[in-house]
Amino acid sequence: MKTRKKALLVAAEASYGVSADIATATLLTISELDSNPYEGDRVERTRLREQFGAYAEINVAPFTTVTATIPLAGSGAAGTAPNFGLLLRACGLAETVTPTTSVSYTPATDDHESFTVWFVEDGQLQQVPGCRGTVEFALTAKELPTMSFTLTGLYQRPVAHGMALTQVLTNIADEVPVNKANTVEFTVHGHAGCGQSLSLNLGNTVTHRHLIGCENVQITDRSVAGSVEVEAPSIATKDYFALLESHRQVSLGAVNLTHGITAGNIVQFALPKTQLSSISRSDSDGIVHYAMDLRALPELGDDELTITFK
Repeated sequence: MKTRKKALLVAAEASYGVSADIATATLLTISELDSNPYEGDRVERTRLREQFGAYAEINVAPFTTVTATIPLAGSGAAGTAPNFGLLLRACGLAETVTPTTSVSYTPATDDHESFTVWFVEDGQLQQVPGCRGTVEFALTAKELPTMSFTLTGLYQRPVAHGMALTQVLTNIADEVPVNKANTVEFTVHGHAGCGQSLSLNLGNTVTHRHLIGCENVQITDRSVAGSVEVEAPSIATKDYFALLESHRQVSLGAVNLTHGITAGNIVQFALPKTQLSSISRSDSDGIVHYAMDLRALPELGDDELTITFK
């Protein structure tokens, strides 16, 4: 098999763990794709005997994980969800569509949807029902923005798949580089200086449970965190050290980023209450940069992060 001949498809499930029909699946744009097709907890089948030797190992709770890096872009039409929106929903984000205007995603604590994904690799196909997961976002100057998904689902044995896929890519634009021309807003606690990067990890705790009469994948917790890197301002302009001093008090502020200038390919990140929790210096072209860890805190609940596509 050739490593570059890969594809990933996804479809929503009507009932948890009941595989959707691949004919209804959406084909995704992928820049990196891999899987661990047969994971799980293992135990040894021990037997007392007169000779040394290994014991058989038994997988007592098999499951599958799929990792995918996807370009971050809009659908191409304002008010239409990008095709990877299905995976954002699989990561416990609730989708709100405002026709012809925007599609937004916010965290949800309950009622998480589940999805079937199909991992296709040069004539082989593994169907993975019951998928839920987590995602990381990376936006760095002079690079292309990406999302990295880690999905966990129920194990099914891969099978031969000689038929060509009939799906075509829909509802996805090409990503644009992170730079001054395309990234029109980046503020960290009210300071809009020169920005280098924003990374965010949704921080879901994703657990595979395999009990008597019960098998599922659940999202049991969430802690949104990440980091920002900016050109170091003077203290007179912005005193980040005062904001970091949690031994005195916890200071909260917003982090906002808007990437894209063309309707249908604009994405906004809004984190209204973030704590900056550490700081380190680095050199970039002879200029001091500050890299700061951040934690996104909820206010009323399920509101620590909003991602909006316009």
